[in-house]
Amino acid sequence: MTSKTLKSIFAYIGILLLVSCVKSKETESTPYCAITSFGVNSIVSYVPYKTSTGTTTIKRTVSGSSILFEINQETGLINTVKPLPNWINLTKVVPTFTCHGTLQYKSGDNYYTITSGKDSLDFTEPHILRSVSSDGLYSKSYLVSFTKNTEASDTILWSSVVSNLDLEDEKHRSIVLAATYPDKQGTDSLVRRIFIFSKNNEGKPQVTSTTDHSDATTWTNAEELIGADGIIDPYSVMVHQNELYAIDNQGKLYKSTENVKGVVWMKVAEKGLSRLLASDNYYLYAYDGTNIIATEDFTNWKECGNKNLEMLPTRCFYSFYRQSYNNTQVNIAMMGGLNDNNTNNGVTWYKVTDTQDDVIDPWQFIDVSNETNIGYPYLQETSTVMYGDNLYTMGRTFTEQFLGMYRSEDNGISWKLQTKMWRLPESLEATNGAASMVLIDKSFYVFQIGGKIWKGSIR
Repeated sequence: MTSKTLKSIFAYIGILLLVSCVKSKETESTPYCAITSFGVNSIVSYVPYKTSTGTTTIKRTVSGSSILFEINQETGLINTVKPLPNWINLTKVVPTFTCHGTLQYKSGDNYYTITSGKDSLDFTEPHILRSVSSDGLYSKSYLVSFTKNTEASDTILWSSVVSNLDLEDEKHRSIVLAATYPDKQGTDSLVRRIFIFSKNNEGKPQVTSTTDHSDATTWTNAEELIGADGIIDPYSVMVHQNELYAIDNQGKLYKSTENVKGVVWMKVAEKGLSRLLASDNYYLYAYDGTNIIATEDFTNWKECGNKNLEMLPTRCFYSFYRQSYNNTQVNIAMMGGLNDNNTNNGVTWYKVTDTQDDVIDPWQFIDVSNETNIGYPYLQETSTVMYGDNLYTMGRTFTEQFLGMYRSEDNGISWKLQTKMWRLPESLEATNGAASMVLIDKSFYVFQIGGKIWKGSIR
């Protein structure tokens, strides 16, 4: 087995299990009294929640496997890799660990022995733990710290947006691009521009977008897409390196930019493509009818997968990527969506991209077809965004309902319906048609046929 194959396997295991210890800068200065791994059991909190009739308390649980730690053996610091929710209760946390010797915690001037997975400690403030060698001759102290978000970013406050948006195509696709506009003082500032691609009453592809600093209140008049040899598929549009890409009905690849408002399209490849699939920091991925292929320059294409192709997303596809927690040269990419060959769940794929490798790791299909309560929800249509390290999706059931948002905390592998704090707007009615959503900073925007818009501010 090659080192590259091993790397892919280990990366996949890391995605699935979310290992709770990240080792870094380890030394062997005290080999018989060192903490070698550190994690915690799941943490249960009881959080106040405001309703229309008052305030109630709900139970929230953060999985221990999702709380990652970094151990620095040189400085003796153990820290959470990413901030925890603001509302988490750290007064009774049960550590899980492995160490050389016995682990003790400090209370006042005294030390007391603790057992992994059994004894709880108060980590509201940083806590000192000490590993003592079995012969009692050596010891090494560690300071364990939990970082929390500075504000409670786990509830959504929805409001309706009054705008001039004219949207009549139920099957639309909403996209966000970074854009630079001059502010009132004439200084360029970076904002986010929303694009909605759809078809007009004649079935021709069109686009409308927000105007300068409009906050989704002011939209351009819808314009037909031009510049292609064939007809651009408006539902194929995706973002790659902050530019818009799409294919036409001849399988040719085009790009557009926010400067031309997504209206004018320029051909970048004659490649016969069946559909676009995903994007990461390096490659654009597509399906050519035989293989999943990738390109950096739109001239050279590399194969990166030819298995389970019947399970590729065929509609309502999403694509996101993030850096590995402990290696900035590694991207974890994910894509998914709906495929009518798999009606128990939607479909989810993943891959690892390493900038130091010449050969691209293949995309892998994650089969959860026998787990109907775990996989990406199979709905009439879906719309998916990434907030932090989590994915969120919404869509109508086949009984014409919006049940709420679904959340995945493990790169799109498992999903759970959020029925408490992450609710959808009460006035969003499934009988009025499909909806799509985008995320800008800490605000969700939901769009529905008829030009209805809701803004959800994360609190």
